[in-house]
This record gives sequence, structure tokens and C-alpha cells, in this order.
Amino acid sequence: MKHPILMRGLALAAALGAGSVLAQTRPAAENSGMQPPVVTDAGPAPAQERESSGAIILENSMVRAQRELAFQRSAARTGVATVGRGVLRATERAQREAELARAREREAAQLYRHGAGGP
Repeated sequence: MKHPILMRGLALAAALGAGSVLAQTRPAAENSGMQPPVVTDAGPAPAQERESSGAIILENSMVRAQRELAFQRSAARTGVATVGRGVLRATERAQREAELARAREREAAQLYRHGAGGP
């Protein structure tokens, strides 16, 4: 034999292939007439198979309608109607406008002190 390692590898592959074919063609073991459970990846198993009564209730969580109602109640208590989007943007815009107004006032004061031809 010229290539003994190659021949051993081929013999092992042939044995594994024959074993996998036999494993697939053997009939399944009979289990006293019961159907094997159906396995699916489309969704969870039915409640009867999970030994569950159905819905899961989380004690401390509110549904959407309850959350909205709670927010409306708290807004009525605090006097805040809504928390608007873009509050940060509006605040920054007001700060920029105030800074521009101060800069204009400084320029006007400098113009008044030094005149039109001053440094």
C-alpha cells in the first residue's frame, strides 16, 4: 500500500456513511401506541402541552391604556400638559438668541464709545 493513511480515512468515512444510512432507515421504537410530540419552530407549543393555563400576567406592569391614563393623571396633578419633543433644541435656540442679542448690544456700545471710525 502506497498511502495507508488515506485508505484508513476512506474506510472510516465509508463506515460512518453506512452507519448514518442505517440510522435513518430503521423504524422508530414503538412507545405503547402514543404519538410522539410534534416539534415546531414556528411558535411555542400549545398551552396543554406546556402545562400552562394560558396568559402570563405580570403583577407590576400596566398595559398601554393604563400607562396613558396614569400619565394623564400625573400631568393633571403637576400642571404639565405634555413633555414636548425637542425641548433641548428649543432651549439651545433660546440661548443662542440671547447670546446674539448680547453680542449686538456689545457692538452697539462699542460703536457708541469709539465712533464709526474707531478700532
